[in-house]
This record gives sequence, structure tokens and C-alpha cells, in this order.
Amino acid sequence: MSATRSTLGLMRHARLTRKQIIGFALASAILNGIITASVGAWLGQTYAKYQSRRQSIEQLVHLVYERRTRAGLVASAIRRGSDHDELRYRKRAYDESYVDWNKNVMQNIFAIREVTGEYMISGLEKYYEDGLVAGMADVDRCLTKAYDVSLANGDGNAVLVACDMSGLHQFVLDCGATFTNELYKLTKLSFLPFSSSSGTEGRAKSEKRVADECTRKPVAIAAPSAAATPPVASPVPKPPEPAPSAEQTAPSAPTPSAGP
Repeated sequence: MSATRSTLGLMRHARLTRKQIIGFALASAILNGIITASVGAWLGQTYAKYQSRRQSIEQLVHLVYERRTRAGLVASAIRRGSDHDELRYRKRAYDESYVDWNKNVMQNIFAIREVTGEYMISGLEKYYEDGLVAGMADVDRCLTKAYDVSLANGDGNAVLVACDMSGLHQFVLDCGATFTNELYKLTKLSFLPFSSSSGTEGRAKSEKRVADECTRKPVAIAAPSAAATPPVASPVPKPPEPAPSAEQTAPSAPTPSAGP
């Protein structure tokens, strides 16, 4: 009873009516509801964006490794001199992955921009186009030429060696693995407002790693070693001519003329 009287006394002292108290309670409830709904919507949107980015990167990983693997199967059949039926079967499967890769090139660029937050152009795009896409194109040219030669009963393996299929295949693996791994790390989930999981420092480090693996190294041509170069034969001196004898150097006697 005393507590009720004390509360009523405070209300009278603060000059608050019952209607004002009810209005304050309703306003507080509405404000709390708006804040809770806004925070919940922001958390849901952040998680949905995170899921979308991860799915885009996973799709890129699938495309890279599928095409590289199928290219390796065709190259293996060419090296082993497989029959034409097996070679055609593997090449047909590779062509399907080739089509899937090329029809998603632009979509992958959009995914890269989404992950890095650079919606006009991303610093990673040049390594994607000049490194990964160009490397895939070089593999395709080398593989197609060797395939055509093999179907014509030629030496397809010699074509693979000439265009360095092993080096191209390894370059695609190194570039593709590093590129997708760095994109995956940039999609790290963060619920901190006013911050991005792919900050400036993180993007710079990622671009450095990608640049190291997706920049084609110039092929150094080894100079022939001294042991492999045959020595140049020195000219053999001519033996000195023998000196003329005394008989050869003495003047010959004049021949007497015939008398009349």
C-alpha cells in the first residue's frame, strides 16, 4: 500500500497523468519493435549477400576445375595414343565444359565485383581475364591442334610438347586455385556495421598473391653449355717448304750455238 502511494506521489510530483504514461509505454514498444525489425532485416540481408557471394565463388571453382580436368583427360588420351572412339568421347565432354566456361565469363566478372565491392571495375579482373581466361584459351588451342593431328593419325603428343601443354595445364591450376581461394577469403562473413570484410588492406594482399600466380612468367631459353658446344678446330700450320739445293740455285751454262 505504501509503495502504491509512493508511486502515485511521484506521478503527481512529475505531473504525469495516466494517459501520458500509457502513451509513453506504447511509444517505447513501437520504437523497440522498429529497431528490432530493422536489425533483423539487416542481419538477414547481410547473411543472404554472404550466401550469394559464396555460391558465385563455388560456381567459379566448379567451372575452373571441371574444364581443367577434362582437358587433362583429352591430353592423356593423346599421349597414350588411344583409339579414336575414346579420344572423341573425351573431347566431346571437354567441349561441353568449354561452352559452360565461356557462357559464364561475364557472370564471373560480376561476381568478382560483388565480392570486392568495386562495382565499376575490380583490380582482380585483369588477372582473371589476362591470366585465367587467357590461360584457358591457350590450353584449348594446344589441345585442339593436337586432337586434330591425332585423328589424322599424326603425332599428337609431339604437338602437346611443342606448345608446352604440361606448363599451361599447371599454370591454370596455380592461377585458378589462388584466384578462387583469395575470392573465398574476401567473402568472410561479418556483422559489423560500417565495415567490409574485404577491406583495402585485404584486397591489396589478395591482389598481390593473385598477381604472383596469374602472371605468365617468360620462358627462359637456356644458352648452350660449353660442354655441349664442340670446340672449334684450330688451323693446322703448313710444314715449311724445303730450301733449294745448290744445284738448283747455280746458274746453268749457256748453250753453245751451232757453227756455220
